[in-house]
Amino acid sequence: MAKTPAKPETLGIAELAATLADAHDLSKARAKAILDGVRDHIVETLLAGNRVNLFGLGTFEVRATKEKMGRNPKTGEKIQIPAGRKVVFKAAKGLKDEL
Repeated sequence: MAKTPAKPETLGIAELAATLADAHDLSKARAKAILDGVRDHIVETLLAGNRVNLFGLGTFEVRATKEKMGRNPKTGEKIQIPAGRKVVFKAAKGLKDEL
């Protein structure tokens, strides 16, 4: 059986804040506060039903999901999955081209 590849490293808010602080001569606390503010504003914008476009990175938007039939994997019982909303991310063309 083939080995599964190792999980890629994850860049969290703390690491991103440290990188931002070093690159722009900020304290790590200030950089983290800026990132928290950006994150909060993105969430507020999405909750209001608007899209968020980060040039060169991609677009976040909320899409409606349809009601559908599913299956409980534990019991095999069919269940109704209600309609809902989900956040989707579409990568920008430049990012897609680099991948």
